[in-house]
Amino acid sequence: MRVAAVLSLLAVLADTPVTVPAQMRLKDGTIYDLKEPPYLKNGRFVFTTHDGKVLSLAEIEVDEITLQPPSAPGRAASNPHDSHQLGAIAREQRRSKGSYTLLAPAPTPRPKKRKSP
Repeated sequence: MRVAAVLSLLAVLADTPVTVPAQMRLKDGTIYDLKEPPYLKNGRFVFTTHDGKVLSLAEIEVDEITLQPPSAPGRAASNPHDSHQLGAIAREQRRSKGSYTLLAPAPTPRPKKRKSP
């Protein structure tokens, strides 16, 4: 049942030129990390692993195929000569030493003064 849903998703992805990393889990528990989603040919899934190996497996052996989200872009390095980034640089240095900045508690509200009648 899951394989049928994956097949329809793969048909939609076949029209798009963008490659999306995928992961294939077999019924025996083996997991393959793929460069792109596999395609179905004559009842067998054909796929390329991240190692560059081209493999094929019977449709019955596959339990689930999941698409991986795109990786998050890396954090830009702080420029130590930019005075606008001094706070971020100080936080990074404290984090590297294992100390973290605690947030200040919310200020306590002052009691309102009542006007004398």
